[in-house]
Amino acid sequence: MIIIKQATKSKKFYRAVAEKDLYPMLLEMGNNQRKIDAFQKKRLLQSLFLMAIFFFFSTLLSRWLYIGMIVGAFLFYKIQYNNIRSKYTTWRFQRHLQFSQFTRLLIPYLKQGKGQVSLYSIFSKLMHRLDDEQDRSSLYRLMSEMSSKPNDIQPFIDYANRSSGTDMSVLFMSTIFDFQQSTFDTSVIDELGRISSEELINGIDEIITFKLKRFIFFPTKIVMSSFVIVLGFAIAVLIANLSTINL
Repeated sequence: MIIIKQATKSKKFYRAVAEKDLYPMLLEMGNNQRKIDAFQKKRLLQSLFLMAIFFFFSTLLSRWLYIGMIVGAFLFYKIQYNNIRSKYTTWRFQRHLQFSQFTRLLIPYLKQGKGQVSLYSIFSKLMHRLDDEQDRSSLYRLMSEMSSKPNDIQPFIDYANRSSGTDMSVLFMSTIFDFQQSTFDTSVIDELGRISSEELINGIDEIITFKLKRFIFFPTKIVMSSFVIVLGFAIAVLIANLSTINL
């Protein structure tokens, strides 16, 4: 019982010192609480280990390394968080592209059916054309919820949030729901085509922005890399000189 309480307190501590959006990001990417707690624990232990290394060398070389102990551990801790944010941004970007593919595949099926084919049957055919396993599982979940909640729009909104999470994706799936409720209103298909085109254009713009970001700071990164080397050499010389002075 005591061990369970200690484990619970440890988990609360891990979550308390984590950034506010760390757990939501990792949960959205498909990780469970146990895996996230393990990651946060490893992250903290690695930072503490780095502090111990700096502390050891500070006792041998110079007390100025005590500052490096704190700064180094903090930077290492934040770098791992920034890596998660970068992975999350890439993951959301890929999700958006996959949803755009879903919309482009769906429109021809809807036009071909002319409101005479059930949406469930269309999704069943479409599922085999999706490349990503996560997308197929998500669409299967939507189909199951459509059967259990035939007049509820929430499964469609949940699918939009799982797939892309943008306002445009929610609007698209809401229009899909309206189409299901009025199968003879073929004008809805034209509206879906317009939304799909806007979604595709937004996806292309995001691709351009995403690729430009890789190169926009490239010269700055080269200069900063050289600066870090020079700064490290300057600090080493400074520490060596200070160590000869009895301060």
